Amino acid sequence: MQVAMRHSKQQLKTTKYQAIRTLTDRRRFLRGMGMSLALPMLESFDVPCLQASTVSTPVKRLVCVGTYLGFHQADFFPKQTGKTYDMPYVLEPLVSFRDQFSVFSGLDHRGRNGHEGWQAWLSGSATGSVSMDQLVAEHVGHHTRYASLQLTCGTPPDAARLSFSKEGVPLPMIGRPSVLFQTLFRSDSDRSRMEYVLKGNGSLLDGLLEEATSLKRRVSHRDQGKLDEYLTSLRDVEKMVQKQEAWLERPFPTTDYTLPAFDPVSPDQSLECEMLMYDLMALALGTDSTRVLTFLVPGWSQVFEIDGRRLSAGYHGLSHHGNEARKIADYNLVGREHVKRFSRFLEKLQSYQDPEDRTLLDSTAVVFGSGMGDSNTHDNSNLPVLVAGGGLSHGNHWANDRAASDSRLLGDLMLTLMQRSGMDIDQFAGASRNLNECLS
Repeated sequence: MQVAMRHSKQQLKTTKYQAIRTLTDRRRFLRGMGMSLALPMLESFDVPCLQASTVSTPVKRLVCVGTYLGFHQADFFPKQTGKTYDMPYVLEPLVSFRDQFSVFSGLDHRGRNGHEGWQAWLSGSATGSVSMDQLVAEHVGHHTRYASLQLTCGTPPDAARLSFSKEGVPLPMIGRPSVLFQTLFRSDSDRSRMEYVLKGNGSLLDGLLEEATSLKRRVSHRDQGKLDEYLTSLRDVEKMVQKQEAWLERPFPTTDYTLPAFDPVSPDQSLECEMLMYDLMALALGTDSTRVLTFLVPGWSQVFEIDGRRLSAGYHGLSHHGNEARKIADYNLVGREHVKRFSRFLEKLQSYQDPEDRTLLDSTAVVFGSGMGDSNTHDNSNLPVLVAGGGLSHGNHWANDRAASDSRLLGDLMLTLMQRSGMDIDQFAGASRNLNECLS
């Protein structure tokens, strides 16, 4: 069976796989002993999973944008594969970036369906597991004031969660542009107040750690495990507080960007809020306040007015279109509005230069898509996803055949992005193969 993303080179011989497996097993053994050994480049073994340790790592930043109510698959995915595909209707606002993004179809986590399954988009687990953005933040977050920032518009639905800690806990999101602005560009009075709060929190954490450690000696073995998780969380918070205290010695960046007089955070104003959040995300990256961002684009039952016309139903109702042509058309109009704002964000990234004299778009891998495949049926297979920027090779539609024996998972794409960020990782979300051949 032919698969669009299958290697054009001849299949590797069994002996080569055996040799690589031996090397991999030895590397894992060394890791278990507390050591790490990078494999050298072996030109005889042309295997994608080895490419991550030998190629350059142009990706310095990561942005993940997830749209909660998804897209109409037939109007998001190109009908042709390769570089000469016709731009699908929903993605038309991105036409000027055609050579700077790649579309992937047929990828998912083979996991749970429904809104709960949406939560697996960046982690592979609907029941709580560390998300890709947090692994990258752990790798690069020490360079910036904020290891990562999690954003949304207003207050999203309860099941709409994007980022998860190592303990599988959903991370809180900033939903008001004014709060994000203040987080990035604090005044001197804000700095003094923050210093006072951080010192108070430090004292509180000392007390909690002491109490939890003392309690651990007097509880059951099972409760000791729970307390270990609690202590780990407290120590993570303690590290964050200590980092923020150290960064207080450095001045906050300044900007001439002006916010509106009020936050457009009601559901009916969410498209306006979305645009403001994208502006501030570009500023966050441009000022090197953080190198990892996630943005959840929420969806409720709001009725949008687009191009002077009030749509036929609420956004959530349109996502359950029942294959009615009019509802699909209106659902696509909302999808295009999301893509228009995303395109504007890419334009801003292209206008910024990083310290290495590259555009932020060239050094930032941007993932855009949804944890919902077909919202009409709550099917979380064949998830909409594209990757832009990052200095990666782009311009293709890569179609994965889910029924093929060599079918890939969404986790394989995430492995490539983490590897190209310089991370030594070869397994994630049930995947272990990567998609380096598509983006190298």
